[in-house]
Amino acid sequence: MKEKIKDAVCRYGMDVIFSGAVIGFSGGADSSALLHYLKDKCECLLAVHINHMIRGAEADRDEEFCKSVCEKYGVAFSSYRVDIPKIAKENGKGLEQTAREERYRIFKEILRNNPQYKCIVTAHNANDNSETVIFNLARGCGANGLCGIKPVNGSVYRPLIYSTRDDIIKYCSDNNIEYVTDSTNSDTDYTRNRIRHCILPELLKINPNFLDATLRLGEILQADEEYILDNAKGALGAATNGKIPKKVAACLDSAVLSRVLKEVAGVNLDYSAIKACCTLIKGWKTGKMVNLGDGLTFKLEYDYCQFIKTEETKKREFFVYLNEGVNEISDTGMVICVNDELSREGYSLSGSVSLNPDYVVGRLYVRSKQEGDTVKSGGMIKKLKRIFTDRHIPSQNRQSLPVICDDMGVLAVPGIVARDGAFDKHGKLVIKAYNKIDNTTNGGNKVLNEEKE
Repeated sequence: MKEKIKDAVCRYGMDVIFSGAVIGFSGGADSSALLHYLKDKCECLLAVHINHMIRGAEADRDEEFCKSVCEKYGVAFSSYRVDIPKIAKENGKGLEQTAREERYRIFKEILRNNPQYKCIVTAHNANDNSETVIFNLARGCGANGLCGIKPVNGSVYRPLIYSTRDDIIKYCSDNNIEYVTDSTNSDTDYTRNRIRHCILPELLKINPNFLDATLRLGEILQADEEYILDNAKGALGAATNGKIPKKVAACLDSAVLSRVLKEVAGVNLDYSAIKACCTLIKGWKTGKMVNLGDGLTFKLEYDYCQFIKTEETKKREFFVYLNEGVNEISDTGMVICVNDELSREGYSLSGSVSLNPDYVVGRLYVRSKQEGDTVKSGGMIKKLKRIFTDRHIPSQNRQSLPVICDDMGVLAVPGIVARDGAFDKHGKLVIKAYNKIDNTTNGGNKVLNEEKE
C-alpha cells in the first residue's frame, strides 16, 4: 500500500497533502489506514468525522472510536452531527447523495476558514473506483461517468486510488490498526453494496485484473474528455451571458456541443436533456423550446440559444387604463409614464414614444401582447410578432413589452414601433416605459461527479 500511495502522489502531484490536509475519517479500514500513514508525514492534519445520524448507537460508537484514535495519535479531531434523513426528506434526495453532499460541504467550509489546511483527503481506493464505474455504467452514463473517481478533483485528493481493499486490510493487519465496520455495508438492498458483494466478485473471476482495468479505462477516457473539452473552449468563449450564438451551436460536433451545453447550463444535464437540446438546434426554428424539468427550459432565439427558467416562459397578462402621470403595472416591475418628466429612481427607461394626441381614438390603455396583434407601419399592416423578430427581441421578453392601445387597436410599443400618422417626434403626448432595476445576481451551479465516499 505504501508504494502505491507513493505512485499516486508522484503521478498526480499530490505533495500538497503533506503541507496540511483535512482528512475524512469514518473509522473504517480505508480511512484508518490512510490516517495512520499520514499522521507523521503531514505538517498539520485535521481528522473530520461526520455522524450522519442514521445508525443510532452504532454511529455514536464510531464517533467515539474516531475521537479516541486521534487522541492516541495526537492528531487534531473534529466531529459533526448532521441529520441526513431529515435533510434528504426536505430536499427530496436519497440518503447516500445527501450524505455525500453534506460531507463535502463541511470539508470545504473547513478548508475555506482554515488556511493552514491546503486540501481535502479522502480514502477512495481501487475497489471504490471499480464500483463507481459499474454503478455509472448501469445508469447509462457518458464518458465522464466511466472515468470513475478522479484521483484529484479540485481541492480533493485520493492517494489510495491505486490501492486495493486487500492491500488496505493487509496494511491494517501488519500495523495492528483497529477499525470499525459499518453494519449497513453488508446490506445488499443498497445498490453499491450489491455491486460490491455480488457483481464485482464475478467480474474479478472473469478478469482478476479488473480493478487495474477500470483505473486504466478512467485514464484513457479522461484524456479523451480533456481533448473534447479543449475543443469546446472556443465555443464557450463565444457564449456570453449564457447565450450560445446560432452560428456557433449549429456547426459544432455533437460530442463538443454536448459539453458546451452542460457547461453553459450549469447543471448536470442527463442524456435525454442533451439529446432534446441537440435536436432543437439541428432543426433551428426561432421561438422553439423544450422543458428539461427541474425548472429549466432550453430555447432558440433568432441568432442564439439559451437556458432560461421555465417560469420565464409563462405568459404574463396585464391590462391597465392609462392616466396622466405615473401608471404602475402590477406584478411586472413596470411603470408607464404619460407626460411625466420626472426621473424614476430605481427604474431604467426601456422605451419612449412621442405621439400626436389628435390620432388617439377613445380611451388610452396598455396591455400585454396578444396573438395576432398588428399595427399599420410604413404604409403596411404588420404583425407585432414579425416586427419583434426583425428587431431580434427574445421571445421570452415579448410578453412583458407594453403595447399601448386605443379604441382603434395597437397605437405603439415604446421604443419599437408606432402607428402611421400617430408618431410625432415633437408630439404632445409622450409615453415612457420604465422597468424596475434588479440588482440581484444568480451564482452559477457547480456540478460534481457523483462519487462514492
